Amino acid sequence: MPGLEQLKAEIKDEETLYDLASAFTEVSAAKIGVLKQKFEENQKFFQEISDLYRLVKASSNPPTTASRGVLSVAITTNNRFYGVINLEVMKKFLSETKDQDLKRMVVGKIGIGYLQSIGFKSEVEKMILKKDVPKIEDLEKLLQMAKAHQKVLLFYPQFRTIYTQIPVVTDIAYSPTESASGGPTAQQTMAQEQHFIFEPELSKIVEFFETQIRTILLQRVLLEVELSVTASRLQAMSRAKEHAREVLTQRKQQLTKKMHSQINARLLESLGRVKSRGIN
Repeated sequence: MPGLEQLKAEIKDEETLYDLASAFTEVSAAKIGVLKQKFEENQKFFQEISDLYRLVKASSNPPTTASRGVLSVAITTNNRFYGVINLEVMKKFLSETKDQDLKRMVVGKIGIGYLQSIGFKSEVEKMILKKDVPKIEDLEKLLQMAKAHQKVLLFYPQFRTIYTQIPVVTDIAYSPTESASGGPTAQQTMAQEQHFIFEPELSKIVEFFETQIRTILLQRVLLEVELSVTASRLQAMSRAKEHAREVLTQRKQQLTKKMHSQINARLLESLGRVKSRGIN
């Protein structure tokens, strides 16, 4: 069993960890409320923008402003205060891009570090940002690369509930996939049946969507990433808080036991001295 002074030092350390975990938990809980409100109040707008983008893409021929290439991007954080959600995103990213002819990009130190830890050899574009959750202006390089690709697949943590976040992939370019029969997709069939007239011409609309609208859709993803990692951090800090409380309780029990043992030892020593004096 550790000595008395060592136990006191460990108790002090655990109290500090408990206070830190408690503070992070409170901050995350307060932040989630604000982010969740922002995420939900814009949901209808982003859904309508997404539907319009799909319709425009389905109505057009293969875009003249982009190649047929695919850009796959994994979005992770720089720090490790967010549980395992970063690693889950990277595992999905590597699983679904394995043996694929596409351009890969990883955003965030955690994702880059994971690739280095497993000795990943394929070519990957790396991007390290100043903050865990990047702002849209920080991703100018990504947006420039996206212009040259028909598909832009983002791998990121999706928010389901405060207790559930899962890695997902979404195409912010909304490129229509080919049907199993090789014929037109459902979106293309709908566009053909409804006979839309576009003004200005469709090619200019597609060019606009592949720049400005992709930026808007990326902003939506970044907001959900911030919400998801904040919820994940809340869970991680809550677990850390509970663990610190359990360890702190154990250390205090050990300290009490140690102090009682020392008191008993002194009493026995005193009794021994009294008896030895009585015999003499």
